[in-house]
Amino acid sequence: MSLERKEIITCPQCNNKSEFVFWDSINVDLDPDMRAKVMNGEVFRWTCPHCGANVYVPFETLYHDMKHKFMIMFSPHEPNEEDKYDITDIPNPIGGTSDEYSFRMVYDPNRLKEKILIFEQELNDVAIEKLKYIMINYVDSSIALDDEELFFAGVTEVNEKDKYGRMVFRRLSQKEERNGFFSFPMEKYYEQCLTLKLDNRFEAKGWTCVDEGWISRKIKEL
Repeated sequence: MSLERKEIITCPQCNNKSEFVFWDSINVDLDPDMRAKVMNGEVFRWTCPHCGANVYVPFETLYHDMKHKFMIMFSPHEPNEEDKYDITDIPNPIGGTSDEYSFRMVYDPNRLKEKILIFEQELNDVAIEKLKYIMINYVDSSIALDDEELFFAGVTEVNEKDKYGRMVFRRLSQKEERNGFFSFPMEKYYEQCLTLKLDNRFEAKGWTCVDEGWISRKIKEL
């Protein structure tokens, strides 16, 4: 079940105090409405009842999807690189084992939403991160030069030109508020999946933070 707790917080605009709901865990099978609140960011937003200020209130939470068998631990406190990519020693909650579940750590709300989309479509996030690494470092250097990040956005429908569809990524600029999109044929994704089957060095074990930095470290270890 989802676990919530209520605490009193202070508005940074008017300094008045009011109640906010923190979710220690979110189970979207038992509380399906919570998925939308995570995806649209509502779960981390608080509106001051006194002055109407909208405040971003990030907090640690465990996102659990029993249907698609994954758990994601979100923390707004990103550790240093060495600690970030160590396999985090978090006991597996009741109802999930390493053999059947995927466990991930994320430190950004956009990463949380991305992982949810990936695992809901039962895709391999390691293969997707490898594709992103290739795009940024070998296909389109402007992504890195413009200080942009790529986030998985979905898969297009099959058509005559793309018999398996295309994998779509959102380009999010850190320098200015703008969005763009980048896509790859799904064949490229399946090629990466095959590569991963042949090379277990990219196996993500335990509670792992799988992102471009993790991929980069694995490649340098080869």
